[in-house]
Amino acid sequence: MSPIPHPLHKVLSEGVAFGHFPGAVGLVAEAGQITHLAATGHLDPSRTTPMPTDAIFWIASMTKPITTAAALLLVEDGRLRLDDAVADYLPALRGLRLPGGAPAPCPTVRDLMRHTAGFTYGPFGEGPVHAAYRQAGVYDFHLTNQQMVERLATLPLLHPPGTTFEYGMSTDVLGALIEVCSGQALGDFMQARVLGPLGMVDTGFELSPAQRQRVARPCPAEVSPLMPPTHGTRWQSGGSGLWSTATDYLRFAHMLLDHGRHPGGQLLSAQSVHAMRTQQLPPGVAWGDYVDAMGPIAPTVAMGQGFGLGLSVRLDNGTNPLPGHAGDFSWPGVSGCLFWCDPQRQWVVIAMLQAPSHRLTYRARCRQALYGTPSATLESRS
Repeated sequence: MSPIPHPLHKVLSEGVAFGHFPGAVGLVAEAGQITHLAATGHLDPSRTTPMPTDAIFWIASMTKPITTAAALLLVEDGRLRLDDAVADYLPALRGLRLPGGAPAPCPTVRDLMRHTAGFTYGPFGEGPVHAAYRQAGVYDFHLTNQQMVERLATLPLLHPPGTTFEYGMSTDVLGALIEVCSGQALGDFMQARVLGPLGMVDTGFELSPAQRQRVARPCPAEVSPLMPPTHGTRWQSGGSGLWSTATDYLRFAHMLLDHGRHPGGQLLSAQSVHAMRTQQLPPGVAWGDYVDAMGPIAPTVAMGQGFGLGLSVRLDNGTNPLPGHAGDFSWPGVSGCLFWCDPQRQWVVIAMLQAPSHRLTYRARCRQALYGTPSATLESRS
């Protein structure tokens, strides 16, 4: 008799069978121990190479928590403060304006980390500010971080800082700020202070020739124009530029679950991790138009979710339509990759897949599978 497949593996294998992605890797760790790690399908659409468990994926916005943690290390070093004005470090951002030309207050570092700085993403709306972002080409891997900031500085903010959760390029600006404060390229600082100490040997903005042989590719219809090159890029995007593996990301996620500790010692202070994992949105905050498209991860009252520093956080046990517990924290990527940590069960769950148009389906299906919640068929949710 064949063993019963792990529920996460079953969901990801169904995705392969339905042609949503060529292959995927699923990982579950409980109390620090990996209890499930399996690959399914193939590395790319040619279906010539079986998917290995050490495949490298574009993790998109799962980059954001890592960038936020890197910035918090500078806070702990005394080189940065959460309530400092961003323009104190990036002078190009002095004189920001709102739509219509009215002067805007300067966003703070905390605003960058919780997406209340007023920045947006060009592709995530059809208004004049979004159009200006697209026309200015602020999301361009030929730029440096500082050139990206200079372009952003010419554009209006979508909202006054501190007033509205608006998902956008705030964490990219944070990456540029890290470079100024540290005197290093973002990738070099991350390697020295986060990736290296955690042993994340397959995570970075640039992949070696050997690593590029392990890159997972999406189906042709799922290729995203937002995906960075695997090498030769100038822009090290703190918001969406990293490549990683399931086991590498586990090292980072478990550090957060364990209050900043890792096998080599303490990476982040417990205080910094607590700030990442607890509600940081101000009272009376509004939500931008794109938030509804986030579905159950939206940091809204209707979803029982908030937003800490770089992470969404579940505030109660009953409101969100997906299973989980108060205190869960996560942040997925537009690429399809996702993770969450459940402190009550001491779980880290990671699913690596490249399928942007199916990302909401698998965010739901993976949670439902792990918690044993009945769900609709895959076809009806695609």
